[in-house]
Amino acid sequence: MVCVCNGGLFPQLFFTQSSTELPITISVAGTAVTEVLRLEPITTLSNDLVKLDSMVELELSVLALLSGVALTGITYRLERSTNGGAFTPIAELDVESLLPVLALDANTTLFPNLTWVDNPGVGTHVYRIVIETDGSILGSLLSDITAETRALNALVVRNNA
Repeated sequence: MVCVCNGGLFPQLFFTQSSTELPITISVAGTAVTEVLRLEPITTLSNDLVKLDSMVELELSVLALLSGVALTGITYRLERSTNGGAFTPIAELDVESLLPVLALDANTTLFPNLTWVDNPGVGTHVYRIVIETDGSILGSLLSDITAETRALNALVVRNNA
């Protein structure tokens, strides 16, 4: 959705959000990438800046653990495609947490988020959030991951400098 402010003048707000549950793929071995949100195309000029705000609520189904362990193997990434090209990372973070000893399977929730200012240059751009999982690390810790509430906002600001 687009919100055009000041009678069509900049800034322009683009946003998408969802609370529909989305399973995140965990491969048996190796990595898997799941797209969780995508913005509609945004057209910018040479000096335009795009301020991105993003978040995803991740529900993790943790298997019983005999000892506490550090959770690794999940990457949260903002990506951009320009003029229909391949998506390339613009910012990412490793999602990490300490998991306690668990006598039974349990669920836990993590809230990765990123704020980033992009200077994409002239063109039409599509931004998205992806979650990458490493099954060789996660397979013994988690039975599944679900993306729940998530949001991606872009504020396009015309820079006349």
